[in-house]
Amino acid sequence: MIEIPKYSVPTYDPNSIYENRRTDFTRRIPALKPKQQARDSKIAAQIIRASEGGTDANAEEKVLDIFMRKAHLLSNPRYWELMRTVWVAAGTTETAEVFRRMMRSTRPCRSWFMTPEDAEALESMEFPLTVYRAYDANLYPDDTDPGISWTLDKEWCEGYAEAKGRVIKSRKVERKEIFAYVSRRGEEEIIIL
Repeated sequence: MIEIPKYSVPTYDPNSIYENRRTDFTRRIPALKPKQQARDSKIAAQIIRASEGGTDANAEEKVLDIFMRKAHLLSNPRYWELMRTVWVAAGTTETAEVFRRMMRSTRPCRSWFMTPEDAEALESMEFPLTVYRAYDANLYPDDTDPGISWTLDKEWCEGYAEAKGRVIKSRKVERKEIFAYVSRRGEEEIIIL
Protein backbone atom coordinates (compact mmCIF):
# COMPACT_ATOMS: atom_id res chain seq x y z
CA MET A 1 0.00 0.00 0.00
CA ILE A 2 1.24 3.47 -0.88
CA GLU A 3 1.71 5.95 1.92
CA ILE A 4 -0.54 8.95 1.29
CA PRO A 5 1.42 12.17 1.73
CA LYS A 6 0.29 14.57 4.41
CA TYR A 7 0.86 18.26 3.85
CA SER A 8 2.09 20.70 6.45
CA VAL A 9 -1.43 21.19 7.87
CA PRO A 10 -2.58 17.67 8.79
CA THR A 11 -5.74 18.85 10.55
CA TYR A 12 -8.22 21.56 9.66
CA ASP A 13 -6.89 24.95 10.71
CA PRO A 14 -9.70 27.54 11.01
CA ASN A 15 -7.11 30.34 11.02
CA SER A 16 -5.63 29.30 7.70
CA ILE A 17 -6.20 32.06 5.17
CA TYR A 18 -6.06 29.85 2.11
CA GLU A 19 -7.47 26.52 3.25
CA ASN A 20 -8.53 25.65 -0.32
CA ARG A 21 -5.56 26.98 -2.22
CA ARG A 22 -3.05 24.24 -2.94
CA THR A 23 -2.97 24.68 -6.72
CA ASP A 24 -0.15 22.56 -8.13
CA PHE A 25 -0.87 20.94 -11.48
CA THR A 26 -0.48 17.28 -12.39
CA ARG A 27 2.98 18.05 -13.83
CA ARG A 28 2.23 16.18 -17.03
CA ILE A 29 2.77 17.82 -20.38
CA PRO A 30 0.36 16.72 -23.09
CA ALA A 31 1.48 16.45 -26.70
CA LEU A 32 -0.34 19.45 -28.13
CA LYS A 33 0.17 21.79 -31.03
CA PRO A 34 1.89 25.05 -30.00
CA LYS A 35 -1.24 27.13 -30.65
CA GLN A 36 -3.32 24.91 -28.32
CA GLN A 37 -0.56 24.91 -25.68
CA ALA A 38 -0.50 28.71 -25.79
CA ARG A 39 -4.30 28.91 -25.47
CA ASP A 40 -4.31 26.46 -22.54
CA SER A 41 -1.51 28.39 -20.82
CA LYS A 42 -3.33 31.70 -21.25
CA ILE A 43 -6.52 30.32 -19.70
CA ALA A 44 -4.57 28.68 -16.86
CA ALA A 45 -2.83 31.99 -16.15
CA GLN A 46 -6.21 33.79 -16.00
CA ILE A 47 -7.53 31.22 -13.54
CA ILE A 48 -4.42 31.41 -11.38
CA ARG A 49 -4.49 35.23 -11.32
CA ALA A 50 -8.15 35.16 -10.29
CA SER A 51 -7.48 32.61 -7.56
CA GLU A 52 -4.69 34.75 -6.15
CA GLY A 53 -7.28 37.39 -5.28
CA GLY A 54 -6.70 36.20 -1.69
CA THR A 55 -8.97 38.42 0.37
CA ASP A 56 -11.25 39.22 -2.56
CA ALA A 57 -14.58 37.66 -1.59
CA ASN A 58 -15.39 37.10 -5.26
CA ALA A 59 -12.14 35.30 -6.15
CA GLU A 60 -13.77 31.87 -6.03
CA GLU A 61 -16.65 33.05 -8.22
CA LYS A 62 -14.20 34.58 -10.69
CA VAL A 63 -12.19 31.36 -10.92
CA LEU A 64 -15.29 29.27 -11.60
CA ASP A 65 -16.66 31.85 -14.06
CA ILE A 66 -13.43 31.92 -16.11
CA PHE A 67 -13.34 28.14 -16.26
CA MET A 68 -17.00 27.82 -17.26
CA ARG A 69 -16.67 30.45 -20.01
CA LYS A 70 -13.37 29.14 -21.42
CA ALA A 71 -13.57 25.37 -20.86
CA HIS A 72 -14.64 24.70 -24.45
CA LEU A 73 -11.35 26.25 -25.65
CA LEU A 74 -9.15 23.96 -23.54
CA SER A 75 -7.50 20.78 -24.74
CA ASN A 76 -8.99 17.65 -23.17
CA PRO A 77 -6.07 17.03 -20.76
CA ARG A 78 -5.98 20.64 -19.57
CA TYR A 79 -9.77 20.73 -19.20
CA TRP A 80 -9.58 18.01 -16.55
CA GLU A 81 -6.39 19.29 -14.97
CA LEU A 82 -7.70 22.83 -14.65
CA MET A 83 -11.03 21.57 -13.37
CA ARG A 84 -9.11 20.04 -10.47
CA THR A 85 -7.51 23.39 -9.74
CA VAL A 86 -10.86 25.16 -10.01
CA TRP A 87 -12.44 22.55 -7.71
CA VAL A 88 -9.78 23.16 -5.09
CA ALA A 89 -10.21 26.94 -5.40
CA ALA A 90 -13.99 27.15 -5.72
CA GLY A 91 -15.54 23.80 -4.82
CA THR A 92 -18.20 24.18 -2.13
CA THR A 93 -21.54 22.67 -1.22
CA GLU A 94 -23.14 25.59 -3.07
CA THR A 95 -21.22 24.82 -6.29
CA ALA A 96 -21.42 21.03 -5.94
CA GLU A 97 -24.14 20.60 -8.56
CA VAL A 98 -22.16 22.63 -11.13
CA PHE A 99 -19.07 20.50 -10.49
CA ARG A 100 -21.11 17.29 -10.47
CA ARG A 101 -22.31 18.09 -14.01
CA MET A 102 -18.79 18.99 -15.21
CA MET A 103 -17.22 15.92 -13.59
CA ARG A 104 -19.73 13.69 -15.37
CA SER A 105 -18.51 14.97 -18.73
CA THR A 106 -17.61 12.34 -21.31
CA ARG A 107 -14.64 14.37 -22.54
CA PRO A 108 -11.54 12.21 -23.07
CA CYS A 109 -8.57 12.33 -20.67
CA ARG A 110 -10.63 12.20 -17.48
CA SER A 111 -7.66 10.62 -15.70
CA TRP A 112 -5.94 14.02 -15.79
CA PHE A 113 -8.21 15.21 -12.98
CA MET A 114 -6.02 13.31 -10.49
CA THR A 115 -2.27 13.60 -10.23
CA PRO A 116 -0.48 10.34 -11.04
CA GLU A 117 0.37 10.06 -7.34
CA ASP A 118 -3.24 10.50 -6.26
CA ALA A 119 -4.45 7.99 -8.86
CA GLU A 120 -1.87 5.47 -7.67
CA ALA A 121 -2.83 6.08 -4.03
CA LEU A 122 -6.53 5.57 -4.82
CA GLU A 123 -5.91 2.34 -6.69
CA SER A 124 -3.85 1.00 -3.78
CA MET A 125 -6.59 1.58 -1.19
CA GLU A 126 -8.52 -1.36 0.23
CA PHE A 127 -12.27 -1.16 -0.23
CA PRO A 128 -14.77 -0.56 1.15
CA LEU A 129 -13.49 2.72 2.63
CA THR A 130 -15.07 4.68 5.44
CA VAL A 131 -15.42 8.33 4.45
CA TYR A 132 -16.57 11.32 6.48
CA ARG A 133 -18.34 14.56 5.67
CA ALA A 134 -19.06 17.64 7.80
CA TYR A 135 -22.29 19.30 6.71
CA ASP A 136 -24.59 22.08 7.87
CA ALA A 137 -27.52 20.36 9.57
CA ASN A 138 -29.35 23.70 9.79
CA LEU A 139 -29.43 24.00 5.99
CA TYR A 140 -29.96 20.27 5.41
CA PRO A 141 -31.88 18.96 8.45
CA ASP A 142 -33.16 15.87 6.67
CA ASP A 143 -29.65 14.87 5.52
CA THR A 144 -30.22 16.00 1.91
CA ASP A 145 -26.80 17.66 1.86
CA PRO A 146 -25.80 17.91 -1.84
CA GLY A 147 -22.05 17.99 -1.17
CA ILE A 148 -19.69 15.74 -3.12
CA SER A 149 -16.57 16.16 -0.98
CA TRP A 150 -15.80 13.53 1.65
CA THR A 151 -12.58 12.76 3.51
CA LEU A 152 -10.71 9.69 4.69
CA ASP A 153 -9.26 11.75 7.57
CA LYS A 154 -11.70 11.60 10.48
CA GLU A 155 -9.52 13.91 12.59
CA TRP A 156 -9.49 16.56 9.85
CA CYS A 157 -13.28 16.27 9.51
CA GLU A 158 -13.78 16.63 13.25
CA GLY A 159 -11.66 19.81 13.33
CA TYR A 160 -13.52 21.25 10.35
CA ALA A 161 -16.92 20.38 11.86
CA GLU A 162 -15.98 21.98 15.17
CA ALA A 163 -14.64 25.15 13.55
CA LYS A 164 -17.65 25.58 11.25
CA GLY A 165 -20.39 24.33 13.59
CA ARG A 166 -21.25 21.34 11.44
CA VAL A 167 -22.38 17.76 11.93
CA ILE A 168 -20.37 14.74 10.79
CA LYS A 169 -21.77 11.85 8.83
CA SER A 170 -19.93 8.80 7.56
CA ARG A 171 -20.50 6.04 5.07
CA LYS A 172 -18.78 3.09 3.45
CA VAL A 173 -17.90 3.40 -0.24
CA GLU A 174 -16.66 1.08 -2.94
CA ARG A 175 -14.15 2.07 -5.63
CA LYS A 176 -16.83 2.34 -8.33
CA GLU A 177 -18.58 5.14 -6.35
CA ILE A 178 -15.49 7.37 -6.28
CA PHE A 179 -14.82 9.95 -8.97
CA ALA A 180 -11.43 11.04 -7.60
CA TYR A 181 -9.03 11.19 -4.69
CA VAL A 182 -7.47 14.61 -4.02
CA SER A 183 -4.61 14.98 -1.55
CA ARG A 184 -3.99 18.61 -2.46
CA ARG A 185 -5.86 20.25 0.43
CA GLY A 186 -4.26 18.01 3.03
CA GLU A 187 -7.59 16.42 3.89
CA GLU A 188 -7.44 13.17 1.91
CA GLU A 189 -10.51 14.16 -0.07
CA ILE A 190 -12.72 11.65 -1.84
CA ILE A 191 -15.11 13.05 -4.44
CA ILE A 192 -18.34 11.09 -4.77
CA LEU A 193 -20.77 12.15 -7.49
